[in-house]
Amino acid sequence: MKRIFFFLMVFMMASTAIKAQNDNATLLQPAGSYIYYGDQAFNLKQCVDFLSTRHQPAYETFQSGYKCYQAGWGLFGAGLGMDLIGSIIIACGPEEGDAAMLYSGMTCLGLGAAAILASVPTIFIGYARLNDGIDVFNMAQTGARPQAYWTIQGSENGLGLALHF
Repeated sequence: MKRIFFFLMVFMMASTAIKAQNDNATLLQPAGSYIYYGDQAFNLKQCVDFLSTRHQPAYETFQSGYKCYQAGWGLFGAGLGMDLIGSIIIACGPEEGDAAMLYSGMTCLGLGAAAILASVPTIFIGYARLNDGIDVFNMAQTGARPQAYWTIQGSENGLGLALHF
């Protein structure tokens, strides 16, 4: 009796694992800087093109995340450039009586720091939208309903927990 029970348990676990592998072949799975669809690997731009022909709502969500993600990295690069220019101006430019060069260097440093600080939430928002686009596609493929989840969200009254379902 124990052997039969053990055999049935192993059989059920193996069939569940095989079914999960077959289901994953039709789902988008992010891994590092690539997104896999079965055995195909896509970068973000290729995934935008892939979703444009497969599922319109997922494409729109993913594309908005892709644009936001790119804008965030653009802000980050511009901020680093401004910080570099400001550092060069401060290090090489001002002499004892040249306050205008010092102020322009400090302004470049301040603008660069502000751009870098603005890039961080922009990148994270873009990344979250990319994942939402993948989830929309995967839910359409499997027919699964979205899971309820909690997030910390801001409103006009302040910060609080929000239940999304």
